Amino acid sequence: MIDPKKYGTASEIAEAVGEPRTTLINAANRGEIDKAETLGGTLLLSVVSANLWQKKTRKPGRKPQAKSG
Repeated sequence: MIDPKKYGTASEIAEAVGEPRTTLINAANRGEIDKAETLGGTLLLSVVSANLWQKKTRKPGRKPQAKSG
């Protein structure tokens, strides 16, 4: 059984930790955030795992290159 106090939908967790929903989903798919799925296929994310993930230092994405020409 999934504990509703420990897991929430991507939208709920995004609001709680202040990160975009899609960023959290991508992190969960990479295995950086614990996730679970309901029998109906709803993705649930761990509240504790998402908070710990957010506090870690993450590498920023590549900076856009200026076009020459």
